[in-house]
Amino acid sequence: MGAGETTGARDWTRLRAAIEALLDEATRDIRAYPAPIPACDAQFNHLLDLRQGLPGELARLDAACAEGANVLDFIESSPFRADLTRRLAD
Repeated sequence: MGAGETTGARDWTRLRAAIEALLDEATRDIRAYPAPIPACDAQFNHLLDLRQGLPGELARLDAACAEGANVLDFIESSPFRADLTRRLAD
């Protein structure tokens, strides 16, 4: 997905897969997280933020896709932009 490209169904499908993969990864990492004081740990808190916020991003993705929005604009406006950009680069 480069700048200037048109948004297509393939782009939205790829973005949905990235969000779902981030959610699965966060859930798995939370389950495997070591016991010592996780609420004081920035990485653990980030995982909790992902797990809590990504389902809303999937709903926002569905609405944006239905409205014919641009994928890059969606990513830029996402509170999870850095995570999505990293995931899509993989």
